[in-house]
Amino acid sequence: MEFEKYIFVDYENVQDINTNIISKNVKMLIIVGENQNKISIELIQKTQPFGDSIEWLKIKSYGKKNALDFFITYFVGFYIGTQENKEYIIYSKDTGYDPLIEYLMNKKINIKRIVSFKQLDNNGLNKKDLSINNVLNENILKINENLNKIQINARPKTKKGLLKHIKTFSKKSNEEIEKMIEDMFINNMLYEENGRLKYKI
Repeated sequence: MEFEKYIFVDYENVQDINTNIISKNVKMLIIVGENQNKISIELIQKTQPFGDSIEWLKIKSYGKKNALDFFITYFVGFYIGTQENKEYIIYSKDTGYDPLIEYLMNKKINIKRIVSFKQLDNNGLNKKDLSINNVLNENILKINENLNKIQINARPKTKKGLLKHIKTFSKKSNEEIEKMIEDMFINNMLYEENGRLKYKI
């Protein structure tokens, strides 16, 4: 079956899978590291009805850091070479893919990286990147204000660490905080580099 859009999910980096964006024209490849043995039954059940539109690929990385990134790069190249004039999307918060994406875009290949499924609509089509810059959420302003008081090298280095830090001064639920962190990624206030959080605040 031929698809119009291919989404490559870096499952070591992002574990939230939104099956609502799958349609008959969209194929999602979920690339999993060899040590990721705790995939929820609920997620498996959600993806089963989509048949060939969702493919799980477990990669042996032999404990090498960032090995999964190279495999994802291979799969992207394979599909670009065999499925021309399609749309290719990498779902990862890791900026390590960006030089490759910029190179391919200069070659007129329709490819991008997203940091949230909020950036796609229900048909898997690209939405204009969400922006809250003009109406910044009051809670996010409070988070930025707090982080700006912390020395750069002392700021939380993982998403889990950032969530725990925000909980120290916020009464919001974990789910609400996770949504705020996701909005920070979408608006380039946060990004990941080699598995570590970096801040643009």
